[in-house]
Amino acid sequence: MHRRGCDGSVLLDSTKDNTAEKDSPANLSLRGFEVIDDAKKQLEQQCPGVVSCADILAMAAKDAVFWAGGPVYDVPNGRKDGKRSKIEDTINLPAPTLNSSELIKMFGQHGFTAQEMVALSGAHTLGVARCSSFKNRLSDSVDPNLDSGFSKQLTKTCTAGDNAEQPFDSTRNSFDNAYYNGLQRKTGVLTSDQTLFASASSTRGIVNGYAFNQAMFFLDFQQAMVKMSMLDPKDGSKGEVRGNCRKIN
Repeated sequence: MHRRGCDGSVLLDSTKDNTAEKDSPANLSLRGFEVIDDAKKQLEQQCPGVVSCADILAMAAKDAVFWAGGPVYDVPNGRKDGKRSKIEDTINLPAPTLNSSELIKMFGQHGFTAQEMVALSGAHTLGVARCSSFKNRLSDSVDPNLDSGFSKQLTKTCTAGDNAEQPFDSTRNSFDNAYYNGLQRKTGVLTSDQTLFASASSTRGIVNGYAFNQAMFFLDFQQAMVKMSMLDPKDGSKGEVRGNCRKIN
């Protein structure tokens, strides 16, 4: 959840005077920047200065969900690219150690309901987490919300170091509801994942609903993604259409 919305700021490279968002520890598992670069290059050849990097990123995310087996949805276009990308801004991203109450509050500050937050968390059906984001769960004290067998698996992953990668669920390249089934089995990788199913959590019923009904998850996810794509658009001089997604004009 980024306070400035979908403005392509994560695509900007660091400079000698500024460390950008993409180089934050919170974003080190991001991939595919070269795919956005290639799309931008082709679009600039056909219609220079028209399609923003923010739009390309939003459409790429939509297509990635579809090609991984997820729902089809449309996102509005016409975004402008932001002109700011600073590592300190990533403090506004949801930390992997947050509990459900903290997540509900953070997303609520941006106008999202608890249901929408849980649906958006389902994006973790794709991709991986680095050991540095979940090793706090592997201390000497037992995490009651972590399956003991899965704890051993995570510990084994972390023997390769902080940058070792662990898939979020059992189908890392498929967009499905396996993420929620995993939470029911206490195999959520991050604290902020498993907290959604914790016994005292108000979101447990939502997790059960999505684990049982994939179609319901797909519907809620696509609606929440469209809502997120329209968060805080850049107007006038606050935005631009970059010629190169890695640097401001």
